[in-house]
Amino acid sequence: MINVSISKKVFNDKYIPYLDNEDRYLLFYGGGSSGKSYYIVQRYIKKLMSKKMNLLVVRQTGNTNRDSTFALFKQVIREWKLDSLFNITDLRIKCVNGNEVIFRGLDDVEKIKSTTFETGELTDIWVEEATETLEEDINQLKVRLRGGTSKKQMVLSFNPVNINHWIEKHFIDSGLATVCHSTYKDN
Repeated sequence: MINVSISKKVFNDKYIPYLDNEDRYLLFYGGGSSGKSYYIVQRYIKKLMSKKMNLLVVRQTGNTNRDSTFALFKQVIREWKLDSLFNITDLRIKCVNGNEVIFRGLDDVEKIKSTTFETGELTDIWVEEATETLEEDINQLKVRLRGGTSKKQMVLSFNPVNINHWIEKHFIDSGLATVCHSTYKDN
């Protein structure tokens, strides 16, 4: 793996307790401008350099990734002056150590089934704006995270949900996920 030292000072204090979290399901929810998406990208860039992993980043509609999650990854890589360690192509980012990030949409969940990384297996999935997704699509993603020998994790991020939303029942009320709630005051 790559030996690059990233100070914890670059991370928002609110999120530091989750930096090395390996729980199967990790939820970040809070209002706009709470810094959750920015932190998640920082966390994944650190992880891409330090552990063997491959990440699938999804949103409900594929083309929304280009101007949100993909752009945010490029922004943090440039801010941290790590351009030489990452090859960035169309909706794919590859670290020099072989770890990859692929960006897809759930508008055709069947296409997710054939997502393949050049080396290694899928280890992580980040679902941005998870409240836009269907429970069936998340269940399909859970199936993608089975098998292999590596530790697997799904991260979901979203703005506050209606108490009757399926995410509330499926992940929060059930205790299935580790949950971080934030507000704009945390940023």
